[in-house]
Amino acid sequence: MVSRSPLTDAAEEGADRDRYLEGWARLNASMRRGEPWSGGERNAAFLSSGGASLDLVDAAPVLGLDHPDDGRSAVRMDVDFDGDDDLIVSSRTAPRLRILANRLADGAEHLGVRLVGTSSNRDAVGAVVLATAVGAEGSEPGGATQRRTRTAGSGYLAQSSAWLRFGFGPGGRRARRVRLQVRWPGSVDLEDFGEVRCGRRYVLVQGSGAASESAPPDALVLTSSPLEAPAGAGAGEDGRRRLVLPSPTSIPSLDVRSAAGRSGRIFGLTPTGPRGTGRNTVIVVWDSSEPGAVGSLGDLPALVAEAGGSGAMLVAVDLAAADDGTLTAGAAQLGAVGWSGDALAPLGETAVVLREVVGWRLDRTTPPALPWSLVLEPDGRLAVLRTGPWREGDLTADLEVFAAPLAQRPAWSTPYPGRWADPPGEADLGRLRARLARGGAQAAVRELDLGRIRTTSLGSADLKVRLGRAALERGDLAGALERFDAAIAADGEHVMARRARAFVLHRAGRYPEALAEWTRAHELDPADVDTLGNRALAAVAAGDLGVARADLEELTRRRGVTAPVVLAVGRALEEAAAKDAGGDEGVDADGDVDGGEGR
Repeated sequence: MVSRSPLTDAAEEGADRDRYLEGWARLNASMRRGEPWSGGERNAAFLSSGGASLDLVDAAPVLGLDHPDDGRSAVRMDVDFDGDDDLIVSSRTAPRLRILANRLADGAEHLGVRLVGTSSNRDAVGAVVLATAVGAEGSEPGGATQRRTRTAGSGYLAQSSAWLRFGFGPGGRRARRVRLQVRWPGSVDLEDFGEVRCGRRYVLVQGSGAASESAPPDALVLTSSPLEAPAGAGAGEDGRRRLVLPSPTSIPSLDVRSAAGRSGRIFGLTPTGPRGTGRNTVIVVWDSSEPGAVGSLGDLPALVAEAGGSGAMLVAVDLAAADDGTLTAGAAQLGAVGWSGDALAPLGETAVVLREVVGWRLDRTTPPALPWSLVLEPDGRLAVLRTGPWREGDLTADLEVFAAPLAQRPAWSTPYPGRWADPPGEADLGRLRARLARGGAQAAVRELDLGRIRTTSLGSADLKVRLGRAALERGDLAGALERFDAAIAADGEHVMARRARAFVLHRAGRYPEALAEWTRAHELDPADVDTLGNRALAAVAAGDLGVARADLEELTRRRGVTAPVVLAVGRALEEAAAKDAGGDEGVDADGDVDGGEGR
């Protein structure tokens, strides 16, 4: 629930309206970024357990339906014309369409029924079909009745087949003949269409009383071959995999120590955006203690040459140095093969951050075997993730991706056949946050939260108004007036500063000055009723009853005679008139409407 919808009452203006509009603005921004509504959840398929309580169980994992897609609709259709319903699932992410062949009912008898309404609606939506097995091989006539309802609207921009399907027992217990009855929409009676044979398709026309056999189309042969993926998308025998992110992703800070013993922090998130190095950067993550570790990194001389030609920065993070922070062995191994980049040891949470970022991006509970390589853009956002050894030309190919328009990146973003890493748009950092929290990287969690804060730049006048309100809350009228004066000096048409200054002058008993300031605020925002009411009270206190009466007339026209602001101004005018006639001492016109300014 992002906001109250719809707004139907004038009383829901103001703060409620602001929250309403802000909620929709955030929702629309999320939709434009392509973010999923359900947090990247896997699809579910709920089946009845068959018990008396009608308990439902999620059978998607065992049925192969738990795809990590951002699903939209699931419809039933006999795609291969073998008599049973198959499933077609549409998604917003790739693949946009999955056809899932039904093999659970192979060997069973099927019956297909299509309804045509005449006096009811043409598609017979709402009709109920009863199918009763009246003859089964090796059994007496009379069997269980199955019921199907013709429905419409199967999902978002999707519709199941109009054919209703019935299934009967396999093997020697197959039902050979079935009696069909239909209760048409708007009717309480059943129309009997007699007995039909299983394994066939029939059209039932309302009022005809007879079932017409319909020949099936030519059989459609489906293959179980995998979807084709772009070159380099899958993992090879040596663990090589290249994942191009549809949109670059910010990562938390990495605390590291160099071979010379200097410690520092690279990359990270801030409220104003990610922190980068100003250059394309490759982070190679490896473990120098593993046998053949430096060889597993691949063709490092080619990587060094390509980085030098493009101006890219190279960094190697040795996880073996995480315990004591020393890099002697790892740095020596890298130096022996001509590594020209930095050799760094991970400090603090860095090893956890790297592990969880890689696992998150590859959608794995645990990341694959080392090495991993993260390729980041100059602003510090992760754009390409690699596993396995480097080969000549790899970095050049990655930098070609950086040079291409962002809209083209989804064409490369298939970590395994048929699926994007993310839909186009900024990746949801919520799942990374959860992984980091489970891994105990609390500092990284706080950094993610900080990086997701939307910052607002306050103008000079806005800041001075806030400081003035703080002084007003402390009862410091002189300090508040000084702040509001400074705000008006910075922006003479700042309506909130004008209202705030008028309120302080009014409260201080400087009624003629308050009247002038309320008048200026009213000129800047004529629609604000509270400003008009406060001006009327200031006019009464200043002795300008003509202005007060004119304001009262306008307030009455806008809000009605029973509105609190109208009653307050009317009472002040009555007390002023009584004083002029020699009545009560003093007039209580130094108050304010709705608590005065500062709203």
